[in-house]
Amino acid sequence: MKISDAILLIGGSAVTISVLLSYFVHSNFQFLTLFIGINLVQSAFTKWCPLMSFLRKRGFTD
Repeated sequence: MKISDAILLIGGSAVTISVLLSYFVHSNFQFLTLFIGINLVQSAFTKWCPLMSFLRKRGFTD
């Protein structure tokens, strides 16, 4: 799997899980959703995401 595909999969899953947690568990999980969104905006401008380094070490390709 390519890094870009893995980032989309992990990001989409994390947003979905955090929204469900904020609805069913506690509303403070909205801050996790906010953090993920801010990180996605930051990575759009810098072309770097902290998850990329982790995935490269795990053997994912560009």
